Amino acid sequence: MKIIIAILLFPVFGFTQTLDLFISRFPSLAISGSSRGLAMGDCGIATAADNQQLCYNAAKSAFIQNFHQIAVNYTPWLAAISNDTRFINVSYLGNVFNTSALGISLNYLDMGTIATRDNNGATLATYPAREYNIGTSYALPLNAKTSLGVTLRFLGQNQFTEVPKNVYSVCGDVSYYQFANIGGDANKKIEWGVVLSNLGANLNLPRSLGIGMGYTSINGDDGTQFSVGLDIKKMLVPTITASLKDLILSAGMEVGFLNQFFLRGGVNLESQYSGNRKYFSLGVGYQGFIRDQGWGLDFHYLIPFGTLSAVSPFQHALGFGLYINMGNFQ
Repeated sequence: MKIIIAILLFPVFGFTQTLDLFISRFPSLAISGSSRGLAMGDCGIATAADNQQLCYNAAKSAFIQNFHQIAVNYTPWLAAISNDTRFINVSYLGNVFNTSALGISLNYLDMGTIATRDNNGATLATYPAREYNIGTSYALPLNAKTSLGVTLRFLGQNQFTEVPKNVYSVCGDVSYYQFANIGGDANKKIEWGVVLSNLGANLNLPRSLGIGMGYTSINGDDGTQFSVGLDIKKMLVPTITASLKDLILSAGMEVGFLNQFFLRGGVNLESQYSGNRKYFSLGVGYQGFIRDQGWGLDFHYLIPFGTLSAVSPFQHALGFGLYINMGNFQ
């Protein structure tokens, strides 16, 4: 394994107006666990589908169409400087009595081997750095087109200090989702949602307020599909001034053919006051069916630009996702 300078292992979530670093204690909270979502510029508050909803807006999962959904997603992290850093998401989403949904998600961030150094550059210690969070969510429909969701997470980390130190915390999300059919056509709809993320007592959490909008059109005759979405997030960390300078914009689109093949693209624009991580995204997907069981495979590739430093955490990030849906009841 490579020995990595620790400051490169933590994403920068915020800056003051003089660009002082704000480093989150739990960076895995700001990494999406969805290959489909990353392929669409990390957009998904309104446009997320299946298990992906647990990464963006748990409230939308109240309208799932399967009794059980299982997904695994993988994306590299700082692949440009090390081959031993990675992010993995495993999730389960299930229908509860046809009236609500329960989700469980595990995020695991392997940050490689950390080297701590003194002011003279001498190595003090090396150790493997790991971080994880385990979340459970519950979504309840308020009516046929509106739902609410809550998420609670337990956080754990082998923290970067002069010596290894285990740190634990908890946080939660509150989310809202609503959609409307256009002209009474169930195959054409607009969607919107609001999410308050990573709320907790720990002041170093990457807390944010996100608003998402989306449009989806499906041709029932030939299975073609078109989706487009836009997410706007405002970081709520204490070092950022109350302004619009630290917004994060995510926009993406998806084109589907025969309800089986999908092409995706997007862009993510993060302000320099929130980290300056900007990238284009590309992706493809395939969806197969066996009676009422469905499965799919997604790929995404992120192309960073406009970073403050020469290294982006998303550089060369070719990732994938695999999901299985069981028991369609609608």
